Formats: sequence, C-alpha cells, structure tokens
Amino acid sequence: MENDILIDFRFIAKEKPRFSELFLITGEEHPKFPARSQTFAQLAPLGFEQLDDFFGILNDEETGDDVLIWLFPMFNGEEVFHNSGPFDAIRLSYSALRNAPANITLLETCFNAIKALPDVEVRFEDAKITSFDAVQKKNDEIVAHWRANNIEPGSDESLLIEEDEDDWDEDEDWDESEEWEDDTETKKK
Repeated sequence: MENDILIDFRFIAKEKPRFSELFLITGEEHPKFPARSQTFAQLAPLGFEQLDDFFGILNDEETGDDVLIWLFPMFNGEEVFHNSGPFDAIRLSYSALRNAPANITLLETCFNAIKALPDVEVRFEDAKITSFDAVQKKNDEIVAHWRANNIEPGSDESLLIEEDEDDWDEDEDWDESEEWEDDTETKKK
C-alpha cells in the first residue's frame, strides 16, 4: 500500500514563482535573491522551514516522523533539486503511516491555504480536486489498513516499516530459485 499522500498545486498564471518567492513561506526574505511577489508570505503562519532545497514543517512531538509535511518545488510534473525556478507547481507530501492520524488536520490547513492562492489548480491522484474530501478518504484508508495490521500510524513501530516493503512482494521478476553467477566464473568466460 502506498503510504504517501501527494498533492500537487499547479500555477496556472503566466508568471510562475521562483525559489525566492517560495522562500517567503519561511516568514523571511531570501538573503541573496529578492522576491518579485509577496504572495507566498501569507503562508508563513503554516510553519514551513527551509530543509536543503525543500521546505518542511518539523515535528515537535516525540511520536511520528521528523518532518510532518514536505513541500517540493516542481517543474514539468517532477520534483526539482537545486533549481532556482520558475516552478510550475509545488507538491505537498505527507506520510499517513509515519504521522499520527491527528496530523491530517495540519495537512488540511496547508491544503486550504495553498488552494486559496490566486491561479492555483489542485491535483490529487491524477484528478483535479476542489475540496479535501478525497485526501481525507485516502488518509482514512491508509490508517485503517495499518490499524488492521496492528500498527498505529505515527508510532515507533510505524517508523520501522520500510516504505518499499510492499514493492518486494509485488515484484514479478524476482525468482528466488535462480542462482547468482559468481563474479570469478564470469571473469573466466
């Protein structure tokens, strides 16, 4: 089961934000690059901090993941690294497994604040959405799945679960009966 909830906010205005504009969500101006627009400054109360090239809301509780919500700049449908922009979208990433279920309210607050920005289109699971309902439903399904497996989301046990664990089970190409070639035999041939 996919445990991450990914919400994309596409900027449909002609003028796209750069890193200096996104940086305003931290509540400060970028020290080297002035922002052309103050639009993202209204998101500062959400509590995002710069974490390398990205932004995140840090967890101040002892339970759950270190970062509650990640915000990634995007270009052409992909998260970008070490990029000054302009960006055509941003993505919120939230782990329903690694966060306590009550933290979904913080994601909803972020969703509503970013959705309220001018000229933003919201996409979730390849569909345009206008409310948080589909996101809440997906979160509830993930929480129910893990609780049915005796794992409480946000618990120490949930943090030990490998995110790619299900991928190994579904890998059709994997055949445990196949023998591995020894490197020494390969070199002899």
